[in-house]
Amino acid sequence: MACQTMLVKITPPLKIKEISSLEEKATTETCHVRKTWVLTKSHLHRLQICEKCKQWTASKLGVKEFLPPYIGDDLELSDLLTGVAFASGGSGYDPLTSIPATATSSTGQLELFLEYKDKLITLVGEEEATRVISEGIYFTAMGANDIANNYFSILLRRHQYDLPSYVKFLISSAVNFTMELNDIGAKRIGFFGIPPIGCCPSERKHGSRECDTLQNQAAELFNSRIEKEIERLNAERNVHDSRFAYLDIYYNLLDLIQQHDFYGKQLSHGESQ
Repeated sequence: MACQTMLVKITPPLKIKEISSLEEKATTETCHVRKTWVLTKSHLHRLQICEKCKQWTASKLGVKEFLPPYIGDDLELSDLLTGVAFASGGSGYDPLTSIPATATSSTGQLELFLEYKDKLITLVGEEEATRVISEGIYFTAMGANDIANNYFSILLRRHQYDLPSYVKFLISSAVNFTMELNDIGAKRIGFFGIPPIGCCPSERKHGSRECDTLQNQAAELFNSRIEKEIERLNAERNVHDSRFAYLDIYYNLLDLIQQHDFYGKQLSHGESQ
Protein backbone atom coordinates (compact mmCIF):
# COMPACT_ATOMS: atom_id res chain seq x y z
CA MET A 1 0.00 0.00 0.00
CA ALA A 2 1.62 3.22 -1.11
CA CYS A 3 -0.06 6.08 0.68
CA GLN A 4 1.36 9.26 2.07
CA THR A 5 0.32 12.46 3.68
CA MET A 6 1.57 15.75 2.50
CA LEU A 7 1.18 19.44 3.10
CA VAL A 8 1.51 21.52 -0.02
CA LYS A 9 1.53 25.27 -0.49
CA ILE A 10 0.95 26.91 -3.83
CA THR A 11 0.70 30.66 -4.27
CA PRO A 12 -0.95 33.14 -6.84
CA PRO A 13 -4.35 34.94 -5.59
CA LEU A 14 -7.68 33.24 -6.09
CA LYS A 15 -11.33 32.58 -5.84
CA ILE A 16 -12.70 29.26 -4.73
CA LYS A 17 -15.45 27.42 -6.56
CA GLU A 18 -16.98 24.00 -6.19
CA ILE A 19 -17.47 22.24 -9.50
CA SER A 20 -18.19 18.66 -10.41
CA SER A 21 -16.39 18.79 -13.76
CA LEU A 22 -13.09 18.16 -12.00
CA GLU A 23 -14.34 14.62 -11.42
CA GLU A 24 -14.31 13.93 -15.15
CA LYS A 25 -10.86 15.43 -15.59
CA ALA A 26 -9.42 13.53 -12.62
CA THR A 27 -10.52 10.19 -14.07
CA THR A 28 -7.62 10.25 -16.50
CA GLU A 29 -5.16 11.40 -13.87
CA THR A 30 -5.30 8.40 -11.49
CA CYS A 31 -6.49 10.45 -8.53
CA HIS A 32 -10.26 10.42 -8.89
CA VAL A 33 -12.48 12.44 -6.58
CA ARG A 34 -16.24 12.82 -6.56
CA LYS A 35 -16.13 16.49 -5.66
CA THR A 36 -13.42 18.92 -4.66
CA TRP A 37 -12.48 22.57 -4.47
CA VAL A 38 -11.29 24.09 -7.70
CA LEU A 39 -8.68 26.74 -7.06
CA THR A 40 -8.09 29.46 -9.59
CA LYS A 41 -4.90 31.32 -8.84
CA SER A 42 -4.40 31.36 -5.10
CA HIS A 43 -2.66 29.87 -2.16
CA LEU A 44 -3.17 26.16 -1.81
CA HIS A 45 -2.14 24.05 1.11
CA ARG A 46 -2.77 20.32 0.88
CA LEU A 47 -2.41 17.35 3.11
CA GLN A 48 -3.20 14.45 0.85
CA ILE A 49 -2.69 11.02 -0.51
CA CYS A 50 -0.75 10.76 -3.73
CA GLU A 51 2.09 12.42 -5.53
CA LYS A 52 0.27 12.61 -8.86
CA CYS A 53 -2.63 14.49 -7.24
CA LYS A 54 -0.20 17.08 -5.93
CA GLN A 55 1.59 17.62 -9.22
CA TRP A 56 -1.65 17.38 -11.23
CA THR A 57 -3.33 20.10 -9.16
CA ALA A 58 -0.37 22.47 -9.29
CA SER A 59 0.00 21.97 -13.03
CA LYS A 60 -3.73 22.43 -13.78
CA LEU A 61 -3.74 25.65 -11.76
CA GLY A 62 -0.89 26.94 -13.88
CA VAL A 63 1.28 27.55 -10.82
CA LYS A 64 4.22 25.30 -11.62
CA GLU A 65 4.91 21.76 -12.75
CA PHE A 66 6.82 20.55 -9.71
CA LEU A 67 6.38 21.27 -6.02
CA PRO A 68 9.68 20.77 -4.18
CA PRO A 69 9.74 19.00 -0.81
CA TYR A 70 9.97 21.35 2.14
CA ILE A 71 12.86 19.37 3.63
CA GLY A 72 14.65 19.04 0.28
CA ASP A 73 18.24 20.18 -0.11
CA ASP A 74 17.41 22.33 -3.14
CA LEU A 75 14.59 24.32 -1.53
CA GLU A 76 14.86 28.07 -2.12
CA LEU A 77 13.18 30.77 -0.03
CA SER A 78 11.08 31.80 -3.01
CA ASP A 79 9.55 28.32 -2.98
CA LEU A 80 7.90 29.16 0.34
CA LEU A 81 5.75 31.62 -1.59
CA THR A 82 5.10 29.61 -4.74
CA GLY A 83 4.69 26.08 -3.41
CA VAL A 84 6.26 23.40 -1.24
CA ALA A 85 5.25 19.90 -0.23
CA PHE A 86 5.41 18.18 3.13
CA ALA A 87 5.21 14.44 2.47
CA SER A 88 6.07 11.25 4.26
CA GLY A 89 5.13 7.94 2.71
CA GLY A 90 3.75 5.40 5.17
CA SER A 91 2.54 7.75 7.90
CA GLY A 92 -0.93 7.94 9.43
CA TYR A 93 -3.03 9.26 12.28
CA ASP A 94 -1.86 6.44 14.57
CA PRO A 95 1.63 7.36 15.83
CA LEU A 96 2.67 3.70 15.58
CA THR A 97 1.96 3.58 11.85
CA SER A 98 4.93 5.73 10.85
CA ILE A 99 7.49 3.76 12.88
CA PRO A 100 8.00 0.69 10.64
CA ALA A 101 8.17 2.94 7.59
CA THR A 102 10.53 5.40 9.35
CA ALA A 103 8.12 8.09 8.16
CA THR A 104 7.39 11.51 9.62
CA SER A 105 4.30 11.16 11.80
CA SER A 106 1.25 13.37 11.40
CA THR A 107 2.38 15.29 14.47
CA GLY A 108 5.82 15.70 12.93
CA GLN A 109 4.30 17.08 9.76
CA LEU A 110 2.39 19.69 11.74
CA GLU A 111 5.65 20.64 13.43
CA LEU A 112 7.28 21.08 10.03
CA PHE A 113 4.40 23.28 8.98
CA LEU A 114 4.86 25.44 12.07
CA GLU A 115 8.53 25.74 11.13
CA TYR A 116 7.46 26.76 7.63
CA LYS A 117 5.15 29.39 9.13
CA ASP A 118 8.05 30.89 11.10
CA LYS A 119 10.19 31.03 7.96
CA LEU A 120 7.35 32.66 6.06
CA ILE A 121 7.01 35.33 8.77
CA THR A 122 10.74 36.03 8.50
CA LEU A 123 10.45 36.26 4.73
CA VAL A 124 7.36 38.46 4.29
CA GLY A 125 6.37 39.66 7.75
CA GLU A 126 3.71 38.45 10.16
CA GLU A 127 0.74 40.23 8.57
CA GLU A 128 1.39 38.87 5.08
CA ALA A 129 2.24 35.40 6.40
CA THR A 130 -1.04 35.32 8.33
CA ARG A 131 -2.93 36.30 5.18
CA VAL A 132 -1.20 33.65 3.08
CA ILE A 133 -2.00 30.92 5.58
CA SER A 134 -5.56 31.98 6.34
CA GLU A 135 -6.45 32.27 2.64
CA GLY A 136 -4.96 28.88 1.85
CA ILE A 137 -6.84 25.72 0.96
CA TYR A 138 -5.80 22.58 2.79
CA PHE A 139 -6.44 18.96 1.92
CA THR A 140 -5.79 16.09 4.29
CA ALA A 141 -5.78 12.38 3.52
CA MET A 142 -4.64 9.77 5.99
CA GLY A 143 -5.95 6.56 7.49
CA ALA A 144 -5.26 4.02 4.75
CA ASN A 145 -1.83 3.15 6.13
CA ASP A 146 -3.27 2.91 9.62
CA ILE A 147 -5.73 0.24 8.54
CA ALA A 148 -3.77 -1.67 5.89
CA ASN A 149 -0.19 -1.42 7.10
CA ASN A 150 -0.80 -1.23 10.83
CA TYR A 151 -4.03 -2.83 12.04
CA PHE A 152 -4.16 -5.67 9.49
CA SER A 153 -0.40 -6.20 9.29
CA ILE A 154 0.88 -5.75 12.85
CA LEU A 155 -0.65 -7.64 15.79
CA LEU A 156 -0.27 -5.00 18.50
CA ARG A 157 -3.29 -2.85 17.69
CA ARG A 158 -5.51 -5.88 17.05
CA HIS A 159 -4.73 -7.06 20.59
CA GLN A 160 -5.70 -3.63 21.94
CA TYR A 161 -8.77 -2.86 19.80
CA ASP A 162 -11.46 -4.62 17.84
CA LEU A 163 -11.95 -3.04 14.42
CA PRO A 164 -14.81 -0.62 15.29
CA SER A 165 -12.85 0.58 18.35
CA TYR A 166 -9.71 1.13 16.29
CA VAL A 167 -11.67 3.13 13.72
CA LYS A 168 -13.08 5.22 16.59
CA PHE A 169 -9.50 5.83 17.78
CA LEU A 170 -8.50 6.95 14.27
CA ILE A 171 -11.50 9.25 14.00
CA SER A 172 -10.56 10.93 17.29
CA SER A 173 -6.96 11.35 16.09
CA ALA A 174 -8.13 12.72 12.73
CA VAL A 175 -10.40 15.29 14.37
CA ASN A 176 -7.61 16.41 16.72
CA PHE A 177 -5.23 16.71 13.77
CA THR A 178 -7.75 18.79 11.83
CA MET A 179 -8.43 21.10 14.79
CA GLU A 180 -4.69 21.63 15.31
CA LEU A 181 -4.30 22.54 11.66
CA ASN A 182 -7.24 24.92 12.02
CA ASP A 183 -5.74 26.46 15.16
CA ILE A 184 -2.47 27.10 13.31
CA GLY A 185 -4.41 29.24 10.87
CA ALA A 186 -5.89 26.97 8.20
CA LYS A 187 -9.42 28.17 7.48
CA ARG A 188 -10.55 25.88 4.65
CA ILE A 189 -9.78 22.20 4.93
CA GLY A 190 -10.81 19.45 2.53
CA PHE A 191 -10.80 15.97 4.02
CA PHE A 192 -10.23 13.02 1.67
CA GLY A 193 -11.76 9.74 2.76
CA ILE A 194 -9.96 6.39 2.63
CA PRO A 195 -9.93 4.60 -0.75
CA PRO A 196 -10.95 0.92 -1.17
CA ILE A 197 -7.70 -0.35 0.31
CA GLY A 198 -8.84 -3.97 0.22
CA CYS A 199 -8.55 -3.81 -3.56
CA CYS A 200 -4.85 -2.92 -3.55
CA PRO A 201 -2.81 -5.82 -4.98
CA SER A 202 -0.88 -6.21 -1.72
CA GLU A 203 -4.09 -6.45 0.31
CA ARG A 204 -6.12 -8.80 -1.88
CA LYS A 205 -6.73 -12.41 -1.00
CA HIS A 206 -3.66 -14.47 -1.83
CA GLY A 207 -3.73 -15.78 -5.39
CA SER A 208 -7.03 -14.06 -6.11
CA ARG A 209 -8.37 -10.96 -7.79
CA GLU A 210 -10.99 -10.57 -5.08
CA CYS A 211 -10.76 -7.50 -2.87
CA ASP A 212 -10.38 -7.96 0.87
CA THR A 213 -13.92 -7.31 2.08
CA LEU A 214 -13.00 -6.62 5.71
CA GLN A 215 -10.47 -3.92 4.85
CA ASN A 216 -12.94 -2.25 2.52
CA GLN A 217 -15.59 -2.37 5.24
CA ALA A 218 -13.11 -0.71 7.61
CA ALA A 219 -12.53 2.06 5.05
CA GLU A 220 -16.28 2.57 4.62
CA LEU A 221 -16.79 2.71 8.38
CA PHE A 222 -14.04 5.30 8.76
CA ASN A 223 -15.43 7.40 5.91
CA SER A 224 -19.00 7.41 7.18
CA ARG A 225 -17.92 8.45 10.66
CA ILE A 226 -15.44 11.13 9.60
CA GLU A 227 -18.04 12.68 7.31
CA LYS A 228 -20.30 13.18 10.34
CA GLU A 229 -17.42 14.65 12.33
CA ILE A 230 -16.70 17.10 9.51
CA GLU A 231 -20.34 18.23 9.65
CA ARG A 232 -19.96 18.75 13.39
CA LEU A 233 -16.78 20.78 12.96
CA ASN A 234 -18.53 23.00 10.43
CA ALA A 235 -21.30 23.69 12.94
CA GLU A 236 -18.87 24.42 15.77
CA ARG A 237 -16.18 26.40 13.98
CA ASN A 238 -17.97 28.38 11.28
CA VAL A 239 -17.98 31.42 13.58
CA HIS A 240 -14.23 31.59 12.97
CA ASP A 241 -14.76 31.73 9.19
CA SER A 242 -13.58 28.13 8.91
CA ARG A 243 -14.99 25.69 6.38
CA PHE A 244 -14.49 21.93 6.19
CA ALA A 245 -15.44 19.58 3.37
CA TYR A 246 -15.52 15.78 3.15
CA LEU A 247 -14.25 14.50 -0.21
CA ASP A 248 -15.19 10.95 -1.13
CA ILE A 249 -12.76 8.92 -3.24
CA TYR A 250 -13.89 5.45 -2.18
CA TYR A 251 -16.78 4.78 -4.53
CA ASN A 252 -15.23 6.36 -7.60
CA LEU A 253 -12.07 4.30 -7.27
CA LEU A 254 -14.04 1.14 -6.49
CA ASP A 255 -16.10 1.70 -9.63
CA LEU A 256 -12.91 2.24 -11.63
CA ILE A 257 -11.53 -1.07 -10.32
CA GLN A 258 -14.69 -3.12 -10.75
CA GLN A 259 -15.76 -1.60 -14.09
CA HIS A 260 -12.31 -1.34 -15.64
CA ASP A 261 -13.59 -2.36 -19.09
CA PHE A 262 -15.88 0.67 -19.12
CA TYR A 263 -12.86 2.94 -18.55
CA GLY A 264 -10.82 1.27 -21.29
CA LYS A 265 -8.56 -0.87 -19.09
CA GLN A 266 -7.84 -4.28 -20.62
CA LEU A 267 -6.19 -6.94 -18.46
CA SER A 268 -3.29 -8.90 -19.89
CA HIS A 269 -2.73 -12.55 -19.03
CA GLY A 270 -1.92 -12.94 -15.35
CA GLU A 271 -2.56 -9.27 -14.55
CA SER A 272 -4.64 -8.28 -11.53
CA GLN A 273 -7.32 -5.65 -11.67
